[in-house]
Amino acid sequence: MLLLAIAAGCGAPEPLPTGAERFLRLGSDGQPLAPATTGPHACVLDRVTGLTWEVMEARSGAGTYSWFSADPATHASDPGVLDGGQCQLSSCDTAALVSSFNAAGYCGQSDWRLPNREEALTLTARAPAGNPHVLDPEFFPDTISGEYWTGETFRLYPQSAWAFDTRTGLDRTDWKKNAKPVRLVRGVFDRASLKRHTR
Repeated sequence: MLLLAIAAGCGAPEPLPTGAERFLRLGSDGQPLAPATTGPHACVLDRVTGLTWEVMEARSGAGTYSWFSADPATHASDPGVLDGGQCQLSSCDTAALVSSFNAAGYCGQSDWRLPNREEALTLTARAPAGNPHVLDPEFFPDTISGEYWTGETFRLYPQSAWAFDTRTGLDRTDWKKNAKPVRLVRGVFDRASLKRHTR
């Protein structure tokens, strides 16, 4: 009987919040928007993971970007390709996009970066049936159905990096030279909070 009581107390994860219980819309100054506020929002705070994501709808011409990093610890011997995408910046690569966000203080912050694989995979939500991607369309209305770059190099083949597919919620590797959309993130990932909902 005691064993059954212990097992019952340890096993069940908390339900993962959805919609407005999980996500909070932020304005261009990084402050929360009232639920009744109409019009686009600039960022989204995930209350479960503690991460803040940019919303591309708030910036015109989101574009595509080749993967590039000058940091040897990140690129693992292959920095990728400078200016290999199509966008409205002077250089269309991931490092240039991150730099532009931080220089502008997007959503009032200057610590924007590419997400790692684990962080990107947390965006998989219970999107409505018939939605072409796995992100919640109310909070990520601009989402392109396809692959987005993460900031992680594929260590076995450093010419490649990991990408997150919004159609399936899965990840795979691709050549860094290939241009893809990017969704930047900031903040410290609260793995313990997410684990309480997914263990």
